[in-house]
Amino acid sequence: MASSVSNRAVIAVAVLLAATGCRSGGRHEAAKNPTTSVTQPGGAGDGSTETSGGAGGGGAASGAPGSGSGSAGNAAPGGTGGGSGGSGTVPKGSGPIVGSPSDPGAGPARPQGWRKLPAAPLRSRHNASAVWTGREMIVWGGAWRAGNASIWLDDGAAYDPAGDKWRRIANSPLAPRSEAFTAWTGTHALIWGGQKQGSITGFGDEFSDGALYDPTKDTWKPMAAWPLAERYGARAVWTGKRLVVWGGASAEAGTDPPPLADGAAYDPGTNKWTKLAGGPLAGRIAPLAGARGDAVLFSWGPSEVKDGKRVPASDSALYDPGPKRWTPAAPAPAPPKQTWCLDASGCVGVDTGTRVVFAGQGLAWDAAGNRWSPIAAGLFADPFLEGAARAWTGSRALFWGGGTTESSGDVPPATVTTAGASYDVAADRWDALPAAPLTARARAAAVWTGRELIVWGGEADYNHRAQFDDGAAYTP
Repeated sequence: MASSVSNRAVIAVAVLLAATGCRSGGRHEAAKNPTTSVTQPGGAGDGSTETSGGAGGGGAASGAPGSGSGSAGNAAPGGTGGGSGGSGTVPKGSGPIVGSPSDPGAGPARPQGWRKLPAAPLRSRHNASAVWTGREMIVWGGAWRAGNASIWLDDGAAYDPAGDKWRRIANSPLAPRSEAFTAWTGTHALIWGGQKQGSITGFGDEFSDGALYDPTKDTWKPMAAWPLAERYGARAVWTGKRLVVWGGASAEAGTDPPPLADGAAYDPGTNKWTKLAGGPLAGRIAPLAGARGDAVLFSWGPSEVKDGKRVPASDSALYDPGPKRWTPAAPAPAPPKQTWCLDASGCVGVDTGTRVVFAGQGLAWDAAGNRWSPIAAGLFADPFLEGAARAWTGSRALFWGGGTTESSGDVPPATVTTAGASYDVAADRWDALPAAPLTARARAAAVWTGRELIVWGGEADYNHRAQFDDGAAYTP
């Protein structure tokens, strides 16, 4: 990782440009208009907010009902302690639990440390989507690199830790794509959006459709049609009950399109989208966002272009899709190192119960005090590191791998790492993970089962051009 650090001063301008484009990492706008740069506004201010109870949510996949608080997503009403690192009574109104220790689907108790996964029935790939169902890790889509081109994929498989085996899943109704958003509804794996084949060479060409996969029946069904204009750079967040999508910009609006300030919420129970109420936020592309109970916090992101520079907006607000209500929140400070997140999972915060933590950005929003603050410095509290595998255990954010990029577009990372770390939310402390039995890589898929962090796939740095079809699981 030392080489990554030393290269950052050189790549800062290119990374900033790459960060202003799309929902999944912001690569489009720089490709179309490389002269567009970014100006940073001032720091945080004061404001009032309404908070919602509940822990969980955010960057890692949400999962199946159960008991326990070791989770990769939101915690269910009435759940009790015993998760890996998590304990105590779970607050009401915070969605399904993922892989509690009493859930046999989480697999048998294993010694601390890493173990290799058996061979998967899928070809190597990067930027695949993954979600934990409470019994299996579902991996779907992604891209396979052939020379300088990427071939988008539309197949998937499920890994069962209890049986330590894989199975192929049924063909989906979706077109091949990379970096699609995933969540577990409690009965289905929800897959929405993602990059279209060849979209990186164009401008903002992203999907706005999705489908629901039932792992019990091994069947798919399409989601209702997206009700708003096509766009790139929208932010998607799963609350435990609904998928909330907001912001972005229209690829049809030409060079430097105005950012959008509208969105919609999807209810998988009714298979319906509902347009969000008009809110107090200025439009922006690829904002920071994170679940907060049943609501979603939206904040920092590139906004209007002024004098050839896209100026990020720092105002923040929570949207509760139940009552369709916006509540203002304190503006975000300028992100560390004058940039913002490069990949979708790094842009989505984790609801820890008291704070929404953007560990990869080095920031946290305190719900009770309505204020932003930095978290402890660490290798993975770094906006310049993209494609790290990450998951939320209920008390710790786990990170492994990742890399740096020197240019916009669909290219392998310039550097990659085998390092891993966990961020202890309560102690505000980073701890290194033991060495993994995997080759250095970025853009791997990852989930938390309640017992293990599972990492699979990914790709090596530009000089090696390797794609991976192997994986490993880590027990804290």
